[in-house]
Amino acid sequence: MRERRKQKELFGYGILLFILLSILIVISTRIQTVQITGNAQYKKDEVVKMIFEKDRDYNSFYAFIKDKLRPHKTLPFVEHYELHWKNPLSVEVIVYEKNIVGYVEYMSSNLYFDGDGTVVESTKKKIPGVPKITGLKFTKVSLYKPLPVENKTVFQDILNLSSALRQEKMECDHIDYSSTSEATLYIGNIKVLLGDSADMEQKLMSLKDILPALSGRKGTLDLSRYQGRKEKESYVFREEK
Repeated sequence: MRERRKQKELFGYGILLFILLSILIVISTRIQTVQITGNAQYKKDEVVKMIFEKDRDYNSFYAFIKDKLRPHKTLPFVEHYELHWKNPLSVEVIVYEKNIVGYVEYMSSNLYFDGDGTVVESTKKKIPGVPKITGLKFTKVSLYKPLPVENKTVFQDILNLSSALRQEKMECDHIDYSSTSEATLYIGNIKVLLGDSADMEQKLMSLKDILPALSGRKGTLDLSRYQGRKEKESYVFREEK
């Protein structure tokens, strides 16, 4: 009877020890591999440092509980992000970035805005591939609110132009809008007059074809009177010395 009781006690202690060891292993396991996908504005190391800021953030158990029970950090230029666990040692971070179409300079800062004109970030940093927008008239600006311009339709024009530029894989440094919403691009030493939004995609397709021939040159390319890709007099280039 005693031996059976001792066996039960030993078995119970064994189960308890196994549970304690399992818990110890779980709470001491650390993340070894972090994979980042969806990032364009940030490098992988930058995203990792922002999300796994402290040493304890690499603890698998802590990171899992934190991910499930606490709100994620607010990251500049990021709509949200998700953690997908492959195993206790490996996690994938999927980043969903905000759709940034341009920025304006205001009070020594760069105000980046999305396709609705909403200011999503204020920083001194310049993001490669995002053009500076000038010609917009506004006074007071608030973060996470639309730029207070009179002509709200200009944001749709900016969104369409930015999307078309990305589609044609062309980068411009600067886009200027006139009071009548006519766009002018600045690409290196080339000033491109695009005019209004009519036939914008076709204008940019022609621009993509024309730019290689203008490499190393300086001047103004006028596409504002674009009449179709088959027209011989669709554009004029005025060279500057």
